[in-house]
Amino acid sequence: MSLDLRILMPSDKESIMDFAREHLHARETDPTERQLLSWTARWRGEALDYYLPQGWSFGAFEGKTLQGFVMGQPLIFFRGLTQTLWIEHGEFATPEIAHLLLDCAYRWSRDKHLQCVLVEGSDTFQNAAREWKQTRIFSQPFVEIKSARY
Repeated sequence: MSLDLRILMPSDKESIMDFAREHLHARETDPTERQLLSWTARWRGEALDYYLPQGWSFGAFEGKTLQGFVMGQPLIFFRGLTQTLWIEHGEFATPEIAHLLLDCAYRWSRDKHLQCVLVEGSDTFQNAAREWKQTRIFSQPFVEIKSARY
């Protein structure tokens, strides 16, 4: 399998949503539940409208077919670091593609002098990140305090 990695563009929005919907369909069989989950999914349309123009989201393509993606944005002055790349979400056809995309984000961040790549601790991301000696996997969860009704 020959994959091309590239920065995702706003024109990739529909491909990303189709790919993520297919993965959601595989995880959730109930159509009503799938619809509800799509309304709060990290890959929903308005989120992609925000992330894609920033140039920090990456996709893996086999030909013209999307095989995985990560959505990211730089955070400035977060947790004491000047520049951090926050990976909001990723979906992948295989664990190997997850690793390739995380490596792409890591290398892009190093090239642009960011100090950290931060992702939430999903099993997929944890396994993909074990290669880097600088990786720390936190055991403590995030704390969320809702400041609005949802």
